[in-house]
Amino acid sequence: MKANLSKSADSAWSLTVRLTHWAVAAGVMVNFFNESGYMHRLLGYACIVFVLLRLADGLWLASSAASRLFVPKFADVRLHLHEIRTGQLTDHHGHNPLGQLAVYVMWLLIMLLGFTGWLSRTDLYWGEDLPVQIHEMLSNLLQAMVVLHLLAVLLMSGLQRKNLIKAMIKG
Repeated sequence: MKANLSKSADSAWSLTVRLTHWAVAAGVMVNFFNESGYMHRLLGYACIVFVLLRLADGLWLASSAASRLFVPKFADVRLHLHEIRTGQLTDHHGHNPLGQLAVYVMWLLIMLLGFTGWLSRTDLYWGEDLPVQIHEMLSNLLQAMVVLHLLAVLLMSGLQRKNLIKAMIKG
């Protein structure tokens, strides 16, 4: 049986997962509305640190199967989409395959945002528009992913009859 599909009792999100999740969510949300300045940069770099902590936890330190990272197979993604259409969902241990892919996309966008933000302030690109334009495009993509993430959480909570937001708060 696949580790992410197990139905054992340790399905709760670890404290590390919950803290890094909400720290990144708060940092990203504040930065959406605080578009420049020292605090924007500080929060952006803090988000990168939290993403790196979560990666380390998911790859090497995870105390629960739900917290471990995995690479979804294409067949698992197709099966999950079929399950959503039919309403017969597998009880995933942690993220479902699409959710895990979305996490990776959001983490990549956060890392690229940090890089382009830093790059735009280097002597080489100071005053250049391209890094700033790329940064803004990545920010828009991340905003879209956040909205998609929230809609998916609501959809899956309804389909599974589980409060997934409560699970990310209480474990």
